[in-house]
Amino acid sequence: MPVRFGIVGSGFMAHTYAQCLDRHTSSTDLVAIGGGRRAPGLAAEYGVDAEPSVEGLVSRPDVDAVIIATPHSLHLPHTVVAAAAGKHVYVEKPMARDIDECDRMIEACSRAGVLLTVNKVTRFRESPRTAKRLLDGGAIGRLRMIRVTSSVTAYLPDEHGWVHDPAEGGAWLDMGAHLCDALRWFSGSDAMTVFGRIRDFSAPPDLARSAMVQVEMANGVLAQLWVSFEVPPPGLGSQSQWILVGSDGIIEADAYGQVRLGRGTTWEPVYEMPAFDLNADVYSPVRLAAFAEQVQDFADAIRDHRSPAVAPADARAAIELVAAARLSDQTGAAVRLPLDTTLHRSA
Repeated sequence: MPVRFGIVGSGFMAHTYAQCLDRHTSSTDLVAIGGGRRAPGLAAEYGVDAEPSVEGLVSRPDVDAVIIATPHSLHLPHTVVAAAAGKHVYVEKPMARDIDECDRMIEACSRAGVLLTVNKVTRFRESPRTAKRLLDGGAIGRLRMIRVTSSVTAYLPDEHGWVHDPAEGGAWLDMGAHLCDALRWFSGSDAMTVFGRIRDFSAPPDLARSAMVQVEMANGVLAQLWVSFEVPPPGLGSQSQWILVGSDGIIEADAYGQVRLGRGTTWEPVYEMPAFDLNADVYSPVRLAAFAEQVQDFADAIRDHRSPAVAPADARAAIELVAAARLSDQTGAAVRLPLDTTLHRSA
């Protein structure tokens, strides 16, 4: 029996998930779309029902699970409403704006007995997975250091209007949620100490478009994250470029390009993702493959009564790391994890 999905939201990522469910997953049905002024048009495009409200969508008996693809500030209330209606919940990243919201989402789903997962698409892209296989297979010996560069010439365009509201968390939350999760995934460790500086070099302020963050992992791995949506053209490559330095070699991995293994005096190409335009070719099967695979895993987890590949605790840990970098920037001091949850509660 197929797992029947509803999508909450009607913007860019709602289009992404609708296309995945329509073309790239199996034993799944897209039933309805609700939320956002573009929901009727998106529903019509895929020949499904348009619901006028989120409450109407989650109350449908023919919906087993929802994909929440709404502004960050709505992830908590939409998750709570969906869980209370007995629907399994897949949330577009970031999980939430802070760890208190994450905890409330986890509690709501646990109390309702439904599954919860969050988009961590880097784990499902073939270039990072190739790098992870090399790493886990001992190709570079013991991992010592990680550096990630996320180079973008501008933040999202004006049609993504809500992302330019500082209350939605800004670019550091948006991209940091991906990179901090991948950092934990590559290193196989939680973060222990974080020191960060976060800036806006251009107007308007308070969008956290540039960050340099130093992280010490609990297993001793040292990491550096450089994120900027303010790099002038021609830029410095893609938004997810990784260097993994081990005791015996180096892995270079562009999440949207080539993976190389460096040992001895040579570099060996190991894998290269087929090229596509990240911004223009949004329905490229190459782009959609990773999203579809995670949605497929979630559908299979529902059907098989098992946990999804990405646990909510993993998504929360990424938000905690993002929050620790912000706290370090505010205080000028290194921050130790875990954070004191009593000091990081939402209003």
